[in-house]
Amino acid sequence: MNMRTKSLYPYAGQYCPVDIFGYASNGIPGIEIVGVGKYGRSMKEKFIYLSREKKLKFPLKRFVLCVEGELEGKKFKDEEYRYLELPLLMMLWSLTGHLPLSQLEDCFAAGKISVEGIVTALDLTENEQIGLSDIFKLSEDQSLKVIAPNQTKVFEDYYHLPVEGLMESLISSK
Repeated sequence: MNMRTKSLYPYAGQYCPVDIFGYASNGIPGIEIVGVGKYGRSMKEKFIYLSREKKLKFPLKRFVLCVEGELEGKKFKDEEYRYLELPLLMMLWSLTGHLPLSQLEDCFAAGKISVEGIVTALDLTENEQIGLSDIFKLSEDQSLKVIAPNQTKVFEDYYHLPVEGLMESLISSK
């Protein structure tokens, strides 16, 4: 199974777009996060912890999550890289079959996740949200689905997928 989605991360006062893609294969079972350098290990361990807290069992497969964008050589401040946690975790849980999302291609997510499972979304103004269509080169007939907490104000032309609803759907997939 293959998946792809879109995200942004804050860096030096601007937002940098990235593509996130992942796949599951029959290789040696495990999780690998590529493209975030030294931060990949701590993200992976947090995802394992959160999955265990929710009592999610993973199939014995190799899950690879990749971030592709202008990350090379950037020195993150104040854990800016953490805004990639939400899309990476949503992709992992989709690939493992625990989320009812079979396709993430038209989705956007950017947010940090605490070890308690609390999501803090990247706070974008309405104009910044409107600009996502251009940043991600969406055609006029494509509508973006934004994965974000309930309290996040999502631009009216986009579909809001509340994180809380997705988390609740994990309960039935155990």
